[in-house]
Amino acid sequence: MTDNKRNIDDENEDLYESDMDMDETNEEAEHTTDDEVEVVNHPESESTQTDELMHQIKDLEMQLAAKDEEILRVAAEGMNAQKRLQRELENTRKYANEKLIKAMIPVMDSFDKALEIVHDDQVEVTVEAMVEGTINTQQSMTKVLQEYGIEIINPMGEKFDPDIHEAMSMVKSENHEKNTVVDVFQKGYLLNGRVIRAAMVVVAQ
Repeated sequence: MTDNKRNIDDENEDLYESDMDMDETNEEAEHTTDDEVEVVNHPESESTQTDELMHQIKDLEMQLAAKDEEILRVAAEGMNAQKRLQRELENTRKYANEKLIKAMIPVMDSFDKALEIVHDDQVEVTVEAMVEGTINTQQSMTKVLQEYGIEIINPMGEKFDPDIHEAMSMVKSENHEKNTVVDVFQKGYLLNGRVIRAAMVVVAQ
């Protein structure tokens, strides 16, 4: 009876050890399989990552090239705009007085006509006609100046104003108050309120 029990225990122990050996074998097989998978899959993963990085680099290079082209285009447009503006400014300065010159041409025509008559021996010109022609020409010229914001300063009999008058001399005058303009050597001119030339005057003491 005792011998049979011992035999059964021995058989059970052998089965237990056999199971343990199989478990260890399975674990080793599993580990070996995992390691093999890792070894096999690792190079493919690196290759995929490399491809993705190369693709990203190409995309960035294309974007950079596009930005460079855009910058060059904007710079070229800026240079063209600057040149165009410079030409416009030059033309503005060059032809700024075009309207004024056109308005003065008829006045010059009047002077030309007057000189033609003076030098024409077949035409008799009276002093009255010359004076009348001169007055008409002066009025035409004054009108043109006024149209372009030019005001004539003729301060005869006015109070002396150092801002727009220049005193050439001072004289005693019983007929004028002190600091009154008694004579005008040259008329002055204002352009939109700014003094172009002060009137040259004689002032009463």
